[in-house]
Amino acid sequence: DVLPPEAAQGATVAEGLVNCLASHGFERVKPPLVEFEESLLAGAGAATAGQTFRLMDPVSQHMMGIRSDMTVQVARIATTRLADVPRPLRLSYGGQILRVRGPQLRPARQISQVGCELIGSASIAADVEVVLLAVEALENIGVPEISIDLTMPTLVPAVADEMGLDGAAYEQLRAA
Repeated sequence: DVLPPEAAQGATVAEGLVNCLASHGFERVKPPLVEFEESLLAGAGAATAGQTFRLMDPVSQHMMGIRSDMTVQVARIATTRLADVPRPLRLSYGGQILRVRGPQLRPARQISQVGCELIGSASIAADVEVVLLAVEALENIGVPEISIDLTMPTLVPAVADEMGLDGAAYEQLRAA
């Protein structure tokens, strides 16, 4: 149970994040909370299998899963239902997810998730856009001292190339 005033605060935070994403042209999609396993856990979704609650659909007798992350669902929507929409495609989402195990810092298993995906652009500008948008969205909801860890091994060398940094300057940037 989430009680007042935390419930209101959580709703305000989620709304603030979604509104910021919308102000930058990210259109909202709403994937289902429960869907058939063959689509939910297909492809990249297989990585979420260990965090997915499963249940049997009483009508079809097929296995279903409760989403543990919306990112894979948004990718499915983009490649199926929105396959003919021109790229880059800017999609946002927000809602509840359920995980078999909660994260270490917060053991709750039902989690609010808000996010966005910029699909169909491999440019550095797209990566930078998403990072700057994340910073703006977090600043807008009052998060102090934002720190972002980038786990994209190709991003830093590409930015260094764009900036015309030589090998020594790049190594200094990498060590920072």
